Amino acid sequence: MVNLESTNARDEVPALGNLVFRFDQPLIKDSLLDQWDSTQYVSFEPKIPGRFRWEHPDELVFSPAQPLAPATTFKATLNSDILKFSKFGRIGKSDNLVFHTPDLKLESTNTTWVLQDENSSTALPQMDLQFNYPVNPNSLKDKLTIQVDGKPINYSFQTLSTSDRLSIRLTALKMEDKTLDAKIAIDKGLLPDGGTNGLKEPIETTSAIPSPFVLTINEVTPQHDGETGEIHVQTSQQLITATLAAAVSFSPAVKFSVEPADDGFIIKSDNFDQSKSYALTLAKGLRGRIGGVLHEEYTTNITFGELAPAISFANSKGVYLSGKGAQNIEVKIVNVPKVKVIISKIYENNLLSAQGNSYYPKETRTNTETRSSSEDEEGGGDYYGYSNPDFFLGDVIYEQEVDTRNLPKSGNGSGRLLNLNITDRLPEFKGIYHVMIRSTKDYWLNDKRFVSLSDIGLIAKEGKEKILVFANSIK
Repeated sequence: MVNLESTNARDEVPALGNLVFRFDQPLIKDSLLDQWDSTQYVSFEPKIPGRFRWEHPDELVFSPAQPLAPATTFKATLNSDILKFSKFGRIGKSDNLVFHTPDLKLESTNTTWVLQDENSSTALPQMDLQFNYPVNPNSLKDKLTIQVDGKPINYSFQTLSTSDRLSIRLTALKMEDKTLDAKIAIDKGLLPDGGTNGLKEPIETTSAIPSPFVLTINEVTPQHDGETGEIHVQTSQQLITATLAAAVSFSPAVKFSVEPADDGFIIKSDNFDQSKSYALTLAKGLRGRIGGVLHEEYTTNITFGELAPAISFANSKGVYLSGKGAQNIEVKIVNVPKVKVIISKIYENNLLSAQGNSYYPKETRTNTETRSSSEDEEGGGDYYGYSNPDFFLGDVIYEQEVDTRNLPKSGNGSGRLLNLNITDRLPEFKGIYHVMIRSTKDYWLNDKRFVSLSDIGLIAKEGKEKILVFANSIK
């Protein structure tokens, strides 16, 4: 008999992370390690799409293909397929394999005085509620109450669609030169978008509404994507942009640009080094749009910290590759040591289906990968958790693993650039192709793109009664 010795599939788990199951006996030979496998070794309820691999002879890893549903409880069941390469015939009792993603939380609040419109001289406080998951404002509306100095106050939602950051304007609040205390209460039961576990207890927190006549710096948040660094500075009121850039300085000095935001401003630069620390200084006298002034010089240290792993196409919109161009696709890779490139040919009669059904390539199996009985019954699906017909919308024509540590760096960050000359891998230069780049270790780290290989570019415009299609040579 084999027993489950340890697992992280209990209690709270992150929305993105591998689930590890370690047993008290080795169950597989070394030659079968580190191979992605679609056999359903473990069943999850609700289902989780992803793949399995044996990391060690006694350790099975499940890598989800996407973030787990927010605020949701899952149950795992060990299946007999775990023993198929071993001499053992039974798995010991392994009840209580129940885990959940983090509950909904209100992470922070920020209040900024904003003008009602460009021609108005009257300002209202806008409160931003930052949650750890996207929330539907219509769901929040029924459970949210706000009090200012102990009295309920009316508010209106500025964010009308589901988001993790919801903006609310407090109406009928006069502009006075004093700081007010706001009490925010959210009733239990509120669900995040896509979640099943509502708030178990009400949320109650307080937030200060600053005087509209004094400019204060509320929060400074840096982030880096491996190529560009951004610093979001939240202020107590919107700023006069004409002199904003002159009021910002760094030590060590770095070239940057500044753009206004509804709740302050954003500093951007491709020259920020993710590994360095910077001193950000905002000059005394910085002015807000409704008269507030920064009375003292503001200085804070900026560190970007370790970058989260990421894979993304550098150009978010491009879909054409011309026969006369460089024929390269640039992919930005951050902290992912090895990736796999999969290119599929999509045929004419499958174009709409492939795009509408989120085509996922059926990769070539190694001789160690086996098919589960459920896959045989359903027609050979290769990606546990997704409907099988999607695999037959295209043919995989090229696969390769790439060690990203040998790729050139992107800018001053730790990102890497992969220039993929797709045409070198194709038997003919025409048609629609699907390109996927994914991590070899974490299945959710990927990006994919449909690419048109052609010397003809098409633009379609829809009118009231007709559609006009323009064909352009892009040679």
